[in-house]
Amino acid sequence: MRRLLLLSLMLFSGMLSHAQTKLYRAYTDSLVARLQRADFAAATRLFTPGLAEKLKAEQLAAVWEGLQLSHGAFMQSGNDSLINHPKRAYYYRQWVFEKNTLQLEFTFGPDKRIASLQVLAEGAAASYLPPPYDEPSLYREFSLPIKHDTIVLPAILTLPAACKRCPLVVLLPDLGPQDKDHSIGPTKMFRDLAVGLAAKGIASYRFDKRTFRYGPEMMADLRLLTLETEMLEDVQAALRQLKQVAEIDTNQWHLLGLGLGGLAAGRVARYSPLPVKSFTLVGSSPRSLPDQLFDQMLPLLAEKSGEADWQPAAKVFAAQVALAKSSKLNNETPADSLPLQLPGPYWKYFQQNDLVNDFWHSNAVIWVVRGESDYQSQAADLTAWEGRLAGRGNLRTESLPGLNHLLMPVKKGTPFLGHYQQAAHVDAAFIDLLSNFIRTQR
Repeated sequence: MRRLLLLSLMLFSGMLSHAQTKLYRAYTDSLVARLQRADFAAATRLFTPGLAEKLKAEQLAAVWEGLQLSHGAFMQSGNDSLINHPKRAYYYRQWVFEKNTLQLEFTFGPDKRIASLQVLAEGAAASYLPPPYDEPSLYREFSLPIKHDTIVLPAILTLPAACKRCPLVVLLPDLGPQDKDHSIGPTKMFRDLAVGLAAKGIASYRFDKRTFRYGPEMMADLRLLTLETEMLEDVQAALRQLKQVAEIDTNQWHLLGLGLGGLAAGRVARYSPLPVKSFTLVGSSPRSLPDQLFDQMLPLLAEKSGEADWQPAAKVFAAQVALAKSSKLNNETPADSLPLQLPGPYWKYFQQNDLVNDFWHSNAVIWVVRGESDYQSQAADLTAWEGRLAGRGNLRTESLPGLNHLLMPVKKGTPFLGHYQQAAHVDAAFIDLLSNFIRTQR
């Protein structure tokens, strides 16, 4: 009898899930049909009131046009899947464009209308689920794109539900074409931070990097790519926009940077329209970027290639690193002879600009934090920060056991390549530490 009841419940659950999938499929098919007709007002009628307020018809038109400019003409909808979570359902649907196939994530409100939608980063798994500390009733999220010259970058402002003059943390991404959530495999570090901080009464802002949104267009002319065009120009444009948001306390601006984002935080603050109260540098190093990459690459090469043949690859990468640091480097140096095949101007920028010195232009407290299982930064980097900023004051360093580069728990002995292939979330204890740190900077 007990087995029969269990089987009945399983069958009922499967039927319910199938019915939900069918309903959500119909809604997203209807959305696509209206987008293709350019009937964007009708498309927004499929949204919950909250999403319709954030994503109006003219904004939706710009998003649809941008997708087709980047990925070619829309062809058809593809495979779909559904993940039910205690707090909401996540529906995933492929949209097939002429050049690429994108995966979209939809959530639905109680009225079965679309409550949110986003394009997942390439390779991001649909298995991401919210962390335990994600409580939707405690925050509101708004689309607040960065607009700079002809550049428009999707971005999200997350405000605590009762936000009145809240502190704000701007999240600065690591090296590479990162999306606003900093999606790597099934992890979303910046989304975790945003909802975790919101529960503590702290607002946050996160954005797509230009190299994520406009990658092929930027790489068409390699002379465009430096740290300025990759990130710094866009962050300054974002700060000018955020200065106008009434809910934000303009005396409480904070920066959190991951890896390269942490190294760049001093320059962001130096040209910020308002003073920055604190820096949180996660897994960041004051050493030269080529040297950092070499230290990161060695264990990966050894792990991926095996003991027999990793040394030749390491020798090639060492030569690329040496060229990126040498006086022979110029704007015409072939990108395929440099680390990560990034162009000469990119590496020349780091030769000409000592970003660590920018931290001397601010008296804000600097908190350098590193997960002890982080293979992308070294334990010696904490000491290196203390050496480079000796005498500045307002500097603290901290090492957190059991956490990786993204401040997510990682089991001891996990292969380096496996650090970001398993679903995990930013450690809740770190979010507590971070919120307390921000609250004390008055």
